This record gives sequence, structure tokens and C-alpha cells, in this order.
Amino acid sequence: MQVISGRAIAACCLAWALAATAPAAPSVADFASDGDFSTPTLSPDGNKLAYVTRVGAQRVLMAFDLDTRERVPLVPADTDDFELRWCSFKNDERLLCGFSGVQFMHGDAFPVSRLLSVDVTGRQKAKVLVQNSSLGTSQFQDRVLDWQVNDPRRVLIQVSVSNPPFPDVHSLDVYTGLTSIVQRSRVPILRWSADRQGVLRFGAGFTDSRAIYIARDAAGEPWRTLAKWERGGESFQVLGFGAMPGTMLVEDEHNGRKAIFEMDLSEKNDRQLLFSNPEVDVDEPIYWPVDHRIVGFAYETEKPHRQLFDQDAAAIYGALDQLLPNAWNEVIDASRDGKKLLVSSRADIRPTDYYVLDLVDNKLRRVGSTNPALARSPLSPQQPVRIKGPDGLTLPGYLTLPLGSTGANLPTVIYPHGGPYARDTWGYDAMVQFMASRGYAVVQVNFRGSTGYGESWFEAGLRNWGTVMVDDVTAAARWAIDQGIADPKRTCIVGWSFGGYAALMSAVRENQLYKCVVSIAGVADLRALVNDEKRFYGGRYRARFSIGSDADELKAGSPLRAAERIKAPVLLIHGDDDVQVAYSQSERMARALKNAHKQYELVIVKDGNHSLTRAEWRTALYTKLEEFLARNL
Repeated sequence: MQVISGRAIAACCLAWALAATAPAAPSVADFASDGDFSTPTLSPDGNKLAYVTRVGAQRVLMAFDLDTRERVPLVPADTDDFELRWCSFKNDERLLCGFSGVQFMHGDAFPVSRLLSVDVTGRQKAKVLVQNSSLGTSQFQDRVLDWQVNDPRRVLIQVSVSNPPFPDVHSLDVYTGLTSIVQRSRVPILRWSADRQGVLRFGAGFTDSRAIYIARDAAGEPWRTLAKWERGGESFQVLGFGAMPGTMLVEDEHNGRKAIFEMDLSEKNDRQLLFSNPEVDVDEPIYWPVDHRIVGFAYETEKPHRQLFDQDAAAIYGALDQLLPNAWNEVIDASRDGKKLLVSSRADIRPTDYYVLDLVDNKLRRVGSTNPALARSPLSPQQPVRIKGPDGLTLPGYLTLPLGSTGANLPTVIYPHGGPYARDTWGYDAMVQFMASRGYAVVQVNFRGSTGYGESWFEAGLRNWGTVMVDDVTAAARWAIDQGIADPKRTCIVGWSFGGYAALMSAVRENQLYKCVVSIAGVADLRALVNDEKRFYGGRYRARFSIGSDADELKAGSPLRAAERIKAPVLLIHGDDDVQVAYSQSERMARALKNAHKQYELVIVKDGNHSLTRAEWRTALYTKLEEFLARNL
């Protein structure tokens, strides 16, 4: 076993850089610095930005005056146990920021969160809210459910104190930390929602077997059951309150695809279909950040698309798409008067850029990039492809070729996505670009079980982790070989989380196909994963629903139980503070490979989380991945 910290590999990277004598691909350090400008938010007066950036080796929350260009460091974005995940202005002088972290109980890791109130001027010390009050035992403390825009001091938060995990709702003073109760917990409600006037009107929750929605017509009115059903049966997903008073937006099936409907909370009128797409699921409504009105809907086929029905928003988006072509541009924040807009711009060949659009001066100003080290580096375009799958199926996917390559007979990496109930999308992916920059073709596939392609596509993957989904990953590898893209003697499979599981299971089932295998934070034992899920409320049901419960099937679907069938060298990488997939999964897989006398390496990233978000953790990952692929391909 090898334990790597960020400091341990610094000398190695420096030596490699000094030895280079010709222009080369971006370095490991360049890729690992992803996150140099993240979680930006715009003040209500439009004069300040707050964002996370790097100062030396440390990530800090920074305030930036758009007029004077003055920068004020506010608080560290990382501590030993917590990382800043989001910030938003409550008013022009006060930020609220959510931090996520890990705590251990009886040796098991659990996610926790904290809420910080930050003075934008930096003159007053930041204040941790909730934690030091009577509500401080709540596992999650940063769940702001309504910003109470007409009150400069207070927000609504939900915290689970009196009857965990069912939350109470409190009104919180962001200056003093004082709270007052708004709504006591109600079993089994797990999530509360306020309408556009900031009034608590809706609750959703479940037991292990049943789900329920409740609603009320106004503050002080009695709660009533809106819907109740057996979990796993027909249901709809509530997205939020609609534009008209007393209406909610819900997601439900329409002609086999998820669509957006408007629902009357009074139940006097039938649901009205607002938007659907015949090919794919609708992603979400597009809200205008000034007043949170709905201006359109987003969906993704091979690339993301938007359908706008608001003329003002359509004009602004049209101008943005002309100024920033070949990108997915989003208005993500705005000043309260709507005259300044914060814009993110995502593309496949560059990290995300951020801009401020001034509608008075008609100026678009670039304010940052998530990774300035790569902002001007030539990167590889991501090509949508259609892959021939089992039984005549067509599998959607993406192909990324190394720059300057012929596209033929290349060393190739098959890169299945995590989740597994997610999907690969068009846009910059640091892992994909890193591997392409090292000379490898990268193939991604949205196997059955991926989201976005309708209910039947999604359900085909349920309880078929090691069969249907792995079959589709195998089809992607064989397609790349049949197309002449992949050299069959130099094809490897790399995956993260479920993708790591798919990589290991593919090595078991197709042990002649791949020349090497990489599992990052991957699952090796399905039965252990099912048992781990039982730690969380609703986890037992989720595990049965998605993975299964038959002991023999769980055993058959676990690469840990078939290590002797693996022939290719295996690299296992795992952070030891992983909450989602216990790092013991990789440790036990390593022991199984050792006992089977197989070639393997185990790298434990000290303090690393599931996504290895910090630069030093990513540096450890990229350094080892580069060396392993080069040696085996």
C-alpha cells in the first residue's frame, strides 16, 4: 500500500518540469489547480463579487470590488475537516457560506455541514451560525430554504434537532445567530419549501415504504395531504413553486420522457404540461435570478439546449451566445435591479469562465476562470458519437481524441461515468482532458441506467450493476476497436465511483479485453455497499431499489469475489475520508488481488474525500494515473 500526500509529490513534479526541453502538454500541476475561481456570487448592488481562489498554497474566500478592483481575503476556504461549498450574499455587506465536512462515529464517516456568516469588508470576524446554539446538534446546518428577500437580517433554515432526521424550520438572524421556530418537524417530512413570498407552503418526505407530500393554502392554515404513494410506484417530483400564486412545478413522465408540469396546489385544476422533449428528459426550468421567474427550460441531447419563452431573457441569451460562441452560457446571479448579471460559460475545450454583463454600459467583462493555468492551453474537442450496443441498441456517448492524432489505432481509455444514475454531458472534464493530453483517446458511454433518456432506459440499469450496465461499457470498448480508433493491444478502462466498480467488473467479465484497470473511489463488494447504505435514513430502501438484495446476486456482481479472474494490472486509488464509498472497499479489493497473486497497486490519498477535490489530492491522482497508464499502454 502506498500513502500519498500533496507535499510528497511536489519534488517529483518540479524535476519533471525542469527536465522538459520542448513544448509539452499542460502539467499535472496545471490540471490539479482546477478550482482557482469557484462558487462566485454577485452582491445585490452589483458592485462586489465573492468567490473562492488560491493565494499561494491556500484556497480563500475573496471579496472583489468591481469598480476599484480591490481584493479582500475573507476566510480560508479549506480547514482540516471542512471545505467551502457555496456562498451567497444576504445583503450588500453580509455573505452566508456553507461548509461541508466529515465526522466519524464508531469508525464510520458521515457527511456534516456548517453555516458561516461573513462580513464582506473583512473588518468583522466571521461567525459560525447554528453550531453554538441549541440547534448545534443538527448534522446539516447550512440548509437555507428561503432567503426572505424583504428582510435584510433573516433567512429560513431547516435543521434536524428535536426529532432527527425530520427537520424543524427556524428563522435565523444572520448577524446574531439567534433563531425562532417557524415550523415543528412532522414525521415523515424531510424537506420543506416556501412559496415566492417566503411563506412555508409545502413538505415532502418518506418512510421506508411510503412517500408523502403535504401542502397548505397560507401561513397559519392547516396542513393537508397532497399526495401519498408506495415508494417505487408512480410519483412525481416537485421542483418548486410556479409563477402563479398557489402553483408548483412538478416533473413527471410524458410519452416516456420526464417533462415539466404546472400543478394547482388547491387541486381544483388539472396539471398543465409546460414543456417536454420527445428525445430526452427535460433537465429543469430556467429561472431568472433577479426575481426568480421562469424564463424557459433546459434539456440535453448531444449538447445542452434551452427553450426560452421570455423575450427579455431570450434577447440577453442571444447576445451572450454571439459573444461567447460554442459554449453553454448561463446567467447564474444578478444584482437586485437586474442591471448586472453574473454569467458562467462552459465549453468542452476550456474550463468554465465567468463574466459580468453590465446591461447599462453593454459591456461583458471576464472576471475569472476555474483554471487559469488551462484557460489558454489547446485542449481536445469532445465529439458526440453513437455506439452500437447489445441487441441492436444505440448507445449515446462521447469521443475525445488527442490533439494532432490521426484518430486511428490509438492507445485508448474507456471511461464509464459514476453515479451510476447520472450521465456524461458535453463540456470540460478535467479527467478526460488530462488523459487526452497524455496521448490517449477517451471513450465515454451513457449506458442503460444513465439518467436523461427516459424511464425505460433508466430502469434497465436497476439491480443490473454488474450485467446490463457493464455489457454496455463493453460494447463501447468493442465499438472503439471495430471503428479502428482503439488499438486492441493498448486499451485500458478507468472509472470513478460506480465507474470504478464498472472498471473492476469489466476486468472480471472481459479479462482479455483490457490491458490495465483503474478504479478511483470504486466499489468492490456490493453486499458491503448495501450494508453501508443502511447507516443513512432511507438507505435500506435505496440499496434494495437500485442494487438489489439477493445475496447470491450481490456476490456474483462483486469483483472482490472474483479477483482470481482478473488478468490485467489494477490500480486502486481512494481517499481515506470518503463518505460515499468507504475506502475499505479498495483496501479489501487489494487484499483479494494479493491473495490471488495478481498485479496491483493501492494508493490511499490521505484525508482525501470521494471526489478528491483539493489540488494536492488531484495532484496525487494525476501523478499516479499518468505513470500507470504510460507503463501499461
